[in-house]
Amino acid sequence: MGHNKLIQAGGNKNKINLLTKLLISYLLVLLFPVMIIVLYYYPYSAEVVKEKEMDWNAHITEQFMTSMDTFTRYVYNLPFELVQNREFRLYQAEESDYQRVLIANEMKKYNATDAFIYNTLLYVRSTGYLFSKTGSAYSVEDMGKPGVGFYYESWPHNDLTETLNTLDSPLVRPVEGVLVPGHNRVRMLTFLQPLPVGGTSSPGVVMIMVREDTILRMMRSVSEAYKGDFFIFDAQGQPLVASNEALVQSSEDLPQLVSSLGKDSSSFSGTFASTSTSTASGSGSGSSSGSSLGSTQGSFSGIHRIDGVSYLVSYTVSDKNGWKYVSLLPVSESLQGLRTIQLNTILLVGCILLLEVIVIYVSIRKNYHPIKRLVEFAAGLFEPEERGPMNEIEAIRYTLSGLSAVNSRLDEEVKETLPIMRDNMLLELVNGHFLSGEQMQREAAKVGVSLDGARLTVAVISCDSETEETNLVLLYCKNWENQLPEGVQGYFFKSNYHHEIVFVCSHGEEFSVQAYLAQLQEELQVRSGWKTIIGIGEPGEAVRAEGHSQPEGARRTAGQDQSERTCTYILDPNSAHVSYLQALRTVEQLRLRHTSPILSFAEIETSPSGTVSYFAELLQSLELAIMKNEATLVESLIERIICYLSSEGLPPHMLRSVYLNTASVIFNGLQRFRHDDQSLLRLTDAAFKPRYTLEQMTGILRESGAKLCEMIRETLPKGRTASREQILAVIEDKGMDPNCSLQLMADHFGMSVSNFSHHFKKEMGQNFKEYIDRLRIQRSIQLLRESEETLEGIAAQVGFTNTSSFIRSFKKIVGTTPGQYRTSHRS
Repeated sequence: MGHNKLIQAGGNKNKINLLTKLLISYLLVLLFPVMIIVLYYYPYSAEVVKEKEMDWNAHITEQFMTSMDTFTRYVYNLPFELVQNREFRLYQAEESDYQRVLIANEMKKYNATDAFIYNTLLYVRSTGYLFSKTGSAYSVEDMGKPGVGFYYESWPHNDLTETLNTLDSPLVRPVEGVLVPGHNRVRMLTFLQPLPVGGTSSPGVVMIMVREDTILRMMRSVSEAYKGDFFIFDAQGQPLVASNEALVQSSEDLPQLVSSLGKDSSSFSGTFASTSTSTASGSGSGSSSGSSLGSTQGSFSGIHRIDGVSYLVSYTVSDKNGWKYVSLLPVSESLQGLRTIQLNTILLVGCILLLEVIVIYVSIRKNYHPIKRLVEFAAGLFEPEERGPMNEIEAIRYTLSGLSAVNSRLDEEVKETLPIMRDNMLLELVNGHFLSGEQMQREAAKVGVSLDGARLTVAVISCDSETEETNLVLLYCKNWENQLPEGVQGYFFKSNYHHEIVFVCSHGEEFSVQAYLAQLQEELQVRSGWKTIIGIGEPGEAVRAEGHSQPEGARRTAGQDQSERTCTYILDPNSAHVSYLQALRTVEQLRLRHTSPILSFAEIETSPSGTVSYFAELLQSLELAIMKNEATLVESLIERIICYLSSEGLPPHMLRSVYLNTASVIFNGLQRFRHDDQSLLRLTDAAFKPRYTLEQMTGILRESGAKLCEMIRETLPKGRTASREQILAVIEDKGMDPNCSLQLMADHFGMSVSNFSHHFKKEMGQNFKEYIDRLRIQRSIQLLRESEETLEGIAAQVGFTNTSSFIRSFKKIVGTTPGQYRTSHRS
């Protein structure tokens, strides 16, 4: 009896030990993936989110800086436009009502529909008045009277007056409160620039005011989902505009941070690199020690603490004016959602583990033969339903056979995807995605690609066919890879464009890629009727590396001793990218010029550099004509650009660039008139499709240009006709005024300058300048005979701006100088 109890106790002990071991083994299996998730996935996911947020923050800051540079371009260009306007005559301005009215009316022409600028004031020092773009005029004393002029609350009137009278360099005042006429308080950012900029003896100052809420709306319009704050500092680190002014005023860390960033970056020199981000170590602690400056000179993205709060900080400097743009996004807002998900997931995993422990323990306790049950379950995964029961050995053997069959099927699927992986690797190579030759060799070895020749050449085969036929051409070309000689490796694959095939070839100096591809092209044409054009880039030189073993899958040349030290070539991935770009340019040359079916980049003739500057002048003139709404001039310039586009001397690789730049200017002009026109948006989308012929390009430019001119003419006011009597009446009244010009007469009758000039010649029988000069000379002849006035005085009375122009016109019409005429008629 006692012996039986002892045996039963020993069996129970063995049973408990078995259950414990199985329970521990199950727990270890479950804990391993959980530990991977907890120790790797969560910290890594936090780093990824943090890096993405920093990239997005830097992108938003760059985009806002670009928008500000675009809108302030008009602010910086306006003083030059005012100086070039001869109607102002700033150095000869006099204190008179007529002169003030003349300048005020001329300023109305600068009342552009620019929503960025609130108001523009031209201060003329000789008159002591400021002239608004709305046509109003204010004295310097009015600027110190709230409700009358523009009263600056934090800028004493005496300092304002002194600044206007002594300013000799551009000045920008930070946002401050201004009482505009009518006692409305507006916060303004003020630009002050002397005329001319950088000159001496300035005749005046341009004062440009921009509302703070306009800039803040621009900040928010960059991204509605962005919850951070924007700040603008000048080149000296002084705050100009802030979306969170309280943070600027209360914080000492923010100015110190901006100052330190400016010192870490190199001094402003007019050119900055693009923004780069630097990730922070840790899982979101937010400490400033976890961030570092990038390698660029004018941009930064990282994490800093400001007043005890961690922020994602993006910092960039404008190359236009040296302004510093800073955006702050609290780290808590960007990472709070991720941390909540992580915490909830950990709790859920803990609950699942606890439940699994209970289920496993109960299952093992109730199973007398756990190993047998496990074998039966594994055999059931692969065993057909009609097969009879098996013992443990047979079940395991059958299960292993099933696993082997599944593994074989997986190997076959991997082999089927290997060509796709190879093509993707080669596409990344020609697109310049590899940073080093060693990295490229490692990736190439994985997909069975060998590029160990002394040279590497990239060619592009363009098929004039549909996508299905292009796939057939690609299949035919891949079969030709086997016809390459020993020591030459070449691969054909599909480009990003459905009609192009790329050929990458690693070869020695004696191999001719052009001859090989010419033979392939002939085969395609003769046997299948497929027409192709082939562009070949310049071969890139590989670097000779002694003593390095060849990568897996590389070929050896005949007669190479396996025991000797191997000699390989390491390719510079950038050379493959350059050769690919050259091949694309060569294909474009063939497509547009139809010179030959195959061409290498070295055979392309370069064009003179002067063509670029000529096109730039045409494009600038076109932009100016569109801005001035001169439809006739727009039509003429578009035709000149089309002639330039069709000229034989223009390289084909520049054709699309010229077309795209011209189309952009035209469509920007169209959107000024109908920015919400859906048909116009569809036309714009169609105009920028690739693979257009020269005829299609010129047709699109003519059609869109005609539509633009039609819109311009619809917006222009209807011109009035002027009778001969009306014209003579105006000339009699203003003909002796030096300001009497063709523009003044056209404005008086509500006509354009060209229309009035044509109408005047039709009514009077001669052009306006000839008529007005003869009228003035007739009046001067009378004064020369009847008065003792000097030539300078007579020239001023009859409307000439200087004596030399008076003498030239007098001699041209009368035949003698005014002095000779007076002497001869006195005697």
